[in-house]
Amino acid sequence: MKRGAWIVMGSVLSLWAQSLRIEDEEGNPVKQVSVRLTPLNTAKPLLVQTDSTGSIEVPPGIYYIEVRAEGFLPLKVQANLPTTFPLRLKKPSYQISEDIVITGHYAPIAEMRSLYPIRILTSERLRAQGALYLPQVLMTELNTRLSQDPNLGTFATLQGLGGEHIKILIDGIPVIGRVSGSIDLNQLPLAEVERVEIVEGPMSVLYGTDAMGGVINLITRSKRCQWESRGHFQYEATGIYDLSFSLTGGPQKHRLSLTGGRYYFQGWDPNPSRPRARLWRPREQYNGLLVYQFSPSERFLLRLQMPVGDETFFNLKEPTFTPYRIYALDEYYYTRRIMPTLNTTYTLSKRLRWDIQGAVPYYRRIRKVVYKDLVTLEETPIPLEGQQDTTEEYHIWSRGALSYKGERMFLQLGHEVDHTFLQGGRIRGGRTEMGDYALWATAEWRLAPELSLRPGFRWTYNTRYSAPFLPAFHIRWEITPNLAWRIGYTRGFRSPSLREQFLYLVFTNHNIQGNPTLRPEQGHHFHTNLTWNHLRPRTLWRLRLSAFYNQIEDVIQLVIVEPATLLTTYLNLHRLQTLGLQPRLEMLKEGASFLVGSNFINYSGERWGWEIVIQGNLTWKGFSFHSFFKYQGRTPIFLGTPQGEISWRWIGNFPWLDLSVGRAFWKSQLFLVGGLRNAFGITNVQSNLTGGIHTGAGVSSPVGMGRYFFTRIEYHFQKGQL
Repeated sequence: MKRGAWIVMGSVLSLWAQSLRIEDEEGNPVKQVSVRLTPLNTAKPLLVQTDSTGSIEVPPGIYYIEVRAEGFLPLKVQANLPTTFPLRLKKPSYQISEDIVITGHYAPIAEMRSLYPIRILTSERLRAQGALYLPQVLMTELNTRLSQDPNLGTFATLQGLGGEHIKILIDGIPVIGRVSGSIDLNQLPLAEVERVEIVEGPMSVLYGTDAMGGVINLITRSKRCQWESRGHFQYEATGIYDLSFSLTGGPQKHRLSLTGGRYYFQGWDPNPSRPRARLWRPREQYNGLLVYQFSPSERFLLRLQMPVGDETFFNLKEPTFTPYRIYALDEYYYTRRIMPTLNTTYTLSKRLRWDIQGAVPYYRRIRKVVYKDLVTLEETPIPLEGQQDTTEEYHIWSRGALSYKGERMFLQLGHEVDHTFLQGGRIRGGRTEMGDYALWATAEWRLAPELSLRPGFRWTYNTRYSAPFLPAFHIRWEITPNLAWRIGYTRGFRSPSLREQFLYLVFTNHNIQGNPTLRPEQGHHFHTNLTWNHLRPRTLWRLRLSAFYNQIEDVIQLVIVEPATLLTTYLNLHRLQTLGLQPRLEMLKEGASFLVGSNFINYSGERWGWEIVIQGNLTWKGFSFHSFFKYQGRTPIFLGTPQGEISWRWIGNFPWLDLSVGRAFWKSQLFLVGGLRNAFGITNVQSNLTGGIHTGAGVSSPVGMGRYFFTRIEYHFQKGQL
């Protein structure tokens, strides 16, 4: 009798333990999905989440059930629980991309569930736009403005903050070698990049200095097959030739990958008859990447990477004619980047994971000025002070974290070590160094399936200045199944670089000296975002409304302090503020997608900048058509004055349009794409930059190289899934 009672009770408990199972159309469990159940006898709903088997546990009863999951159509049904019949979710007629982000998170997470405002540029987007380097795709992105310097390179701004406030990462490793405070984005090829993640707003708690405006993380491809080879060739009518290849192979435990490429740009000028002194200087690059990966089990992964990049930049001058010879004074810049990197991940238990990264990044830039005989082509280095220079920079860098994953809480404790060495003829004393050592922590609590909180902090010790304590706090609230709200605060921070403190460039007509008494920049950042989804069997509508506010104290700026002697140095300026509003609407259906958005930024309550973006994609009979349009409104630029005030300048407005069409052949192993870049033929725009150190006093600024076409052929072969 007792045995029978136990059997009946066990059966009841078994039914309760599996009250309902959520599956896809193939019968596979749908995990970690929020389910809203409203009992018919009460108005108070229950919010539960499916487990690893796709099941939920609730008391017996009649419920009105709502299920919403990424990549599936919403389901609404009434059911009497427990039941042995599963609920099956259907997919829409179009493909919803599951954008997974890594930057700033404990583990890969869906972009819609991230607490940070993140944009993702997928490999499909990069290929559709024919992007060899970041500037070609950022040109048509919202909240991003590019500044072009024919001598220094191409730099990006985010939320109205310049390149010195943007942290550039490759697989989480900081890129070094800033020129005039910024990283030249033309030196970072995208051949092996799987996607680009852009985090808008300060990430100083996780990534330290230089991240006040945001983080751009280039994530390289993960090899998912036993053997894989890739190759591409791209030609652009401005004289760009780009060729790359990669080969990956080996068993699951030991994997080896080799990538190589060459980029050549012959230079471009609005005057086609000018063979030298072109507005856009020629450059040649060689890039390589060697990767070894060891994974003896699912619990341990070791990855060694060796990226290498070499660039030669040609600054050719106008010829000088004399009765006896024809010559020119040419400049060559040789840049080398090497980033040996170690990444390890060890899963200690079901809830504990340990990650550590280490790198010794090396950067070298050589300036060589030569007297070139244009008859014999003989080159002779000029033996004058300041004409020949070599600058070297290398870091000893490490970052690690211990992560704990609970049912409702995620906890991460980490460290970061960065010791910088800088040496060269343009550094006061010839050599200097600085150490930066930090401890940081973040936690995320899921108070309910629809509400998450994430506090964090960073404590730093620096060998040259006093670093502030950095807190951060983020909230994500799923107000309804269709409406989510993000809000966050972060303390921003940027330390004065060694160049800003110890630069010594004094010769001929140059007198630029660093300032070792600079104070670190400190700021406050607030952001909020509302995202509304309207999902139907044939169409998805998504509306985002974002706003942000940045306040930065002690902004570091290069200023002419003595016009008579041209003495120029770095000073801490007064407060800078940026306030932005960004609405964006997206539509997705089978074979088509559409995006329209705009961005409005106010600078310190005095100046306004704005932009609008329209993007569209259409698939028809195997062909994919893409358009990327952006109208960049007049943009304010701030310069410093000797009194520590901010003086405002501006760069004029212009439209930009890229068009492309592509198609895959041979079971998608071969892909061809061609297009028109800069369809409006923009070259220069009006500007008022008088008084700038690097920008000069011209009335126009270079933007593009006119209208031209590009074509790309890409081959991809893979064999054996791991």
